[in-house]
Amino acid sequence: MSGHVVAVALNTFRETVRDRVLYLVGVFGLVLIGSSAVLSPLAIGAQAKVVADVGLASLTVFGLLVVVFVGSGMLHKEIDKRTVTVVLARPVSRRAYVVGKFAGLSLTLACLLGVMAAIFLGVALATRVPLHGGYAIAFLMALLELLVITAAAVFLSTFVSPVLCAVFTVALFVIGHLSADLRAFGEVMGGTGLRLATRLFFYALPDLEMFDVRGAVVYGDPIAAAQVLRAAVYGLGLTALLLVLAGAVFAHKELR
Repeated sequence: MSGHVVAVALNTFRETVRDRVLYLVGVFGLVLIGSSAVLSPLAIGAQAKVVADVGLASLTVFGLLVVVFVGSGMLHKEIDKRTVTVVLARPVSRRAYVVGKFAGLSLTLACLLGVMAAIFLGVALATRVPLHGGYAIAFLMALLELLVITAAAVFLSTFVSPVLCAVFTVALFVIGHLSADLRAFGEVMGGTGLRLATRLFFYALPDLEMFDVRGAVVYGDPIAAAQVLRAAVYGLGLTALLLVLAGAVFAHKELR
């Protein structure tokens, strides 16, 4: 099975690298990261923090755009072109196919993040941003968050249209960063019903704020190893769960 996953992953990687949307997103990411150096003089005395904050935020945002534009329609495109039936006619299980598509898109994201991180470091050095080990942690956290979002997009794409998958993926990203605040609001301002609803809401959806260490990195605050380990276990565990669900749904999906 692992050989089939690798084959599908490499093929998916080659397809996504040739995708025009991926190049446009990469260029736009380059422009935004570079623009942080231009905008930084507007914040007198905080130029380095502006560059760091904008640069780190752009890593996740443009990674999300790749997932939305490429990942949301990935399975549907294969089904429409009937290429999926050719692949599955070989001894490739549907679950292995789903995992391979996820792995290929994740490899693309990792490469894109690596390029954007290198660009960010170049801009940071040019604008004299003090660099430290926290930036490596921020890059890792961004990758973990995007793995969760990618797995969610793959799962959604097994039973909804590409448009709905894109909408739900973006909504999941936004809500995932607000769920903790909504829970806190319910605990403070709501009655028993609202508190219960916000708690269920919080535990049912991914807590993406767990991966946000941008503030600590920008201000040079230490990041505990336990926090990084907890985020890694949470992110990889949730990614695995979403892939299991995606494989289960796709295994029973009627391919027309």
